[in-house]
Amino acid sequence: MQLLTDGVYRLQKATGANAYLVDTGDAAVVIDTGTPGGAAKLATELREARGLPPVTDIVLTHYDPDHAGSAAALQRETGARVWIGRADAAVLRGETPPSTGFRRFLGRVYPKTEAPADLHELPDAAETEILPGLVAIPAPGHTDGHVVVEWRGVIFAGDAVRVSKGRLVQMPRLLISDKAQALATTELIASRRPRLVCPGHGAPDRLA
Repeated sequence: MQLLTDGVYRLQKATGANAYLVDTGDAAVVIDTGTPGGAAKLATELREARGLPPVTDIVLTHYDPDHAGSAAALQRETGARVWIGRADAAVLRGETPPSTGFRRFLGRVYPKTEAPADLHELPDAAETEILPGLVAIPAPGHTDGHVVVEWRGVIFAGDAVRVSKGRLVQMPRLLISDKAQALATTELIASRRPRLVCPGHGAPDRLA
């Protein structure tokens, strides 16, 4: 694991997208899990970390397989609760089709991502405190139920934004469900004045 700042780590065995871990002192929270098939390597990385509290929660920023793909398997390894935005939970369970043509195409090409058991749904219009001080914030745009996670001034942004030269930038347009919402989410993240942004793709960085 790569230490980014106090209690915040980047998991180095994740594939497809970045995965992170927050050590709250009493518990550990994994944020995103990478592509399917990667849970065993993540579980090994977690077991080999010294002094780490048990993983009690997994927060998925959204349903895309490069972020949620190993969640069900990692849940079986750890017994953790799995959280995801309400609208994205319906897609992950197969109850609602993805909201973009590109994602529907990928769904026909690649196997469906396994949905974790007993998903905990995050509300679409209210912040949720997962553990004391660790908050999931609705951040739609990339997907309808996308969330970001905040912990002591660190924002785990999923695919809501990337960081380039100290600025927040959008993901490619074909990956965005609602451009207006995505831009509003970018403004929301900037307004919180994070001391560090940890995106789903690319290196964590501070804003200029």
